Amino acid sequence: MKLRRIIKDYFSFNRGERSGVIVLIILIVIVFVAKQLVFYFEKPTLADRQQFEKALAERSLHGNPEKLVKHELFPFDPNEVDSITLSKFDLPQFVKNNLIKYRQHGGRFKRVSDFRKLYGMSDSVYAVIEPYLLIDSSFVMTFYANKVTPKVKSTKAEEVPDREVLFSQKSISINLNSASASELEKLKGIGPVLSERIVKYRELLGGYISVQQLKEVYGIKPEVFDVNRTFVFVDSVALRKLDLNFLSVDELAAHPYINYKEARRIVDFRTKNGYISDKNILLSDSIIGEERFRKLSYYLK
Repeated sequence: MKLRRIIKDYFSFNRGERSGVIVLIILIVIVFVAKQLVFYFEKPTLADRQQFEKALAERSLHGNPEKLVKHELFPFDPNEVDSITLSKFDLPQFVKNNLIKYRQHGGRFKRVSDFRKLYGMSDSVYAVIEPYLLIDSSFVMTFYANKVTPKVKSTKAEEVPDREVLFSQKSISINLNSASASELEKLKGIGPVLSERIVKYRELLGGYISVQQLKEVYGIKPEVFDVNRTFVFVDSVALRKLDLNFLSVDELAAHPYINYKEARRIVDFRTKNGYISDKNILLSDSIIGEERFRKLSYYLK
């Protein structure tokens, strides 16, 4: 009986108290519903890129002046990059110094993984640099022309080896990122149709970063690529990069390395989390797969 009285004293309400509880519950429900309705009817405003960049600039001016000079990484060939270009990279100084010394002593990188063997290189630094390394095994014909064995004279045209036929074009050296369709037709096995496809694919990509990407052009057979790989090169300095923070789903999906679902995930992530300051978050948050991200990373701001 005593327990029942205690429960009755502390857990029973009179008419006024019950009315107050009911009103409180109604107010809580109204606030919750109103909060949801605000987000439902709210129309997102279009991002103004110019205003955004202006705000960033004003913020930088009031911060540390030394941070205004911020260099970024961009694709480079460690076998060809010069000291002036290296100075623009946001890399540890010892990496730049050791790279120059290694080349001065006749060293050459045959594959991307060779860069890890550079003296003093750590796993953490290499992990950052690796996506930006471009080591192209192809060379212009003028380089090989000095090393080719003198050809043996033949009295019959049909006895001339295919290799010598190739060297008859040794003056050809075409930049895939600036060549017109008519210039590309100078290559062996490349006609008007393929040359137009090469140019169109270049526009879709935003520029080639490697000669190997010619294999991705529809209709180019492996033998055609092998014949012409030494007559072409790429200058990837002027790549057109994608801005993850301002492009729409359709604009992102237009790139060959992004499908529609991935473009939608990028925009949804941006809408939910705000400004994307690090492109690597696409990989860490599984928005894009690792293999596709390695190809795409060169084209992301």
